[in-house]
Amino acid sequence: MTDASSTPTQDAPPPGKLVALAILAIVIGLVIVWVSIATQFIADTSLVGGFMLLWFWAVYEKLDTQRLPAAILGAVVGIALAWLLVWAPTNHGTNGLIAALVLLLVTLYLDILRAVPLAINAATTLFLTLAAAPLVQLHVNWGELVLSTVAGGLFFGVVAEGLKRVAAKFAPAS
Repeated sequence: MTDASSTPTQDAPPPGKLVALAILAIVIGLVIVWVSIATQFIADTSLVGGFMLLWFWAVYEKLDTQRLPAAILGAVVGIALAWLLVWAPTNHGTNGLIAALVLLLVTLYLDILRAVPLAINAATTLFLTLAAAPLVQLHVNWGELVLSTVAGGLFFGVVAEGLKRVAAKFAPAS
């Protein structure tokens, strides 16, 4: 049994070589601007949140502006779950660990059912995986990771939407 949401979508053909170079130049410029702005408020170890959100939204959601809120909220839920997996056992021992694991299992179950797609989605799983990595847990400031993810998502979302509108003005009429 299949439904329309499970059928693979056709990807757009790749851009030409000159357009690809222009896109690369824009991406490099945006990364430099984002890092310059973000490092005024966020430690460089937390910048990964904004970049992961951009990658997820660009690749998985195809820069669909309507999907950006769900991507950001899902990412924050994933970070919160990873934080809970550290905080609960540290502060409440075995009972905290059990509670955190039960919440994790409930969240994964809801993701499988697609019961709460605005808050529990593929971004949740991606960011849970990223933030639950021991290297991240040992070095990240959780608040800054959330800030980087949300601010990065909004920054790249606004810029991408602006670029799409500019490109549409220069696109040949069909």
